Amino acid sequence: MYLSHPVRRMRDDPQTGEAVTLLVRAVANDAVDDLAERLADLGTVEDRLRFATVRVTVPQVAVADVCELSGVDSVETANTLELDAAGAEEDVDLDER
Repeated sequence: MYLSHPVRRMRDDPQTGEAVTLLVRAVANDAVDDLAERLADLGTVEDRLRFATVRVTVPQVAVADVCELSGVDSVETANTLELDAAGAEEDVDLDER
């Protein structure tokens, strides 16, 4: 399973009282409905996207639970879809050189 760097940081050191919007991709198209139902138990399912992906908003303290769900292929922050420099900053840490 692929986890973006920000997701790994939130999984390991969540901020209490903060929420995050994630893009969670299922391992297969026919697994999306089941995955969306299980994600709804952890947060708010915002949308179902192409490529077997669910957009969900969860408390940061629930990111570890999202990462432990079976049938998940990848977890990234929703900001990975933004193309401008401001949107990319969450997924790019320039201090890690």
